[in-house]
Amino acid sequence: MAQESPRSAIELYFKAHAFGNSDYINQAFSPDARISFIQQGQAASWTREEFAQRFQQPAPDEYSRVRRIEELHVSGDAASAVVTLNYPQVLFTDHLSLLRIGDQWKIVNKVFHADHRDRAKAAIDNTLQDWSKPFEPRRIVGNIYYVGSNMISSFLIATPQGAILLDTGTAQMLPQVERNIERLGFHPADVKLLLNTHAHFDHCGGFAAFKRQTGAAVVASQLDGELMQRGGKGDFYWGDELAYEPVKPDRSVKDGDTVELGGVTLTAHLTPGHTKGCTSWSMQTIEGGRPYNVLFLCGLTVSPYKLTNNDRYPNIVNDARSSLKKLQQMHVDVLLASHAFWFDLENKAARQTDGGPNPFVDPAELGRHLSEMSQDLEQALEAQERQR
Repeated sequence: MAQESPRSAIELYFKAHAFGNSDYINQAFSPDARISFIQQGQAASWTREEFAQRFQQPAPDEYSRVRRIEELHVSGDAASAVVTLNYPQVLFTDHLSLLRIGDQWKIVNKVFHADHRDRAKAAIDNTLQDWSKPFEPRRIVGNIYYVGSNMISSFLIATPQGAILLDTGTAQMLPQVERNIERLGFHPADVKLLLNTHAHFDHCGGFAAFKRQTGAAVVASQLDGELMQRGGKGDFYWGDELAYEPVKPDRSVKDGDTVELGGVTLTAHLTPGHTKGCTSWSMQTIEGGRPYNVLFLCGLTVSPYKLTNNDRYPNIVNDARSSLKKLQQMHVDVLLASHAFWFDLENKAARQTDGGPNPFVDPAELGRHLSEMSQDLEQALEAQERQR
């Protein structure tokens, strides 16, 4: 069968990895192809047959294996490509040379590098350390306060009948959040409702402990509530790697449901993609006699995930696109989010002055962010292996 582009050969190579089937290696590579690499400081290589023998069965963690074409250059009957195979414990970078032989493109040479890492422990611990540094708590706008870390958000919403807390961060971060609440003149025991954006450990890892301490009622979407009850285990991308103490929500919300306390109403907007039950929350607050529409964005990042051939979340791309479309219909004066870097917390806080313009008020920010995330999604989808 004719292969109309070099990508056809690369897709066969990707299928060999996905299915653990050596037949696809024989179809993708020319008979005399060489696979070259460095082993213990010395150049080494395999023949096509030796390489094909490594493909015996699908990997048990195929659901989290992401394959991408990073670069593809074609000149007549010759082509070169850089592809990445992003697997839980290793990132392979392949440099491929391809030729059109007759009516078929074949990989004639592969040079690769393997970057081994420990995603499950060391890398995540380092990231958490960088993302959990103390940050000066502050009032954002109206009755909304920031009580999170430098990168992981937690918001306190004050009402005459108690407070609402949106996310706690990790379990290790909870004491920092509680100190921030107290520094602003409130008390953790004031919190009556504990709302969730999404059920990853860095956003609800402290829920179980906080609920025990305060008796606050936990509110989450159905799908992420189920993930919370499993303590984060069985996540479509992370599997069981990022577990936390399980907690059962006291209330499950659907799209459009509202939560009320002390005259404050928050509306749940299901924006799945980052998680299956990702929930953004909106409310209105008053500052200087003027109402402001505020959105607490769950998160729209899906590009690191497996977007195609994903048996654990086959609708991920449709969900992500639908979430972007839904949010495009909203008018938002103040954009906040579950991670500080999604709404430029550090720079805005540095510009915050008494009596000056509120740097968190920016009606155009949501539109800019949605444009960036839409581009990120489509670029990732184009780079990843094709849907089979």
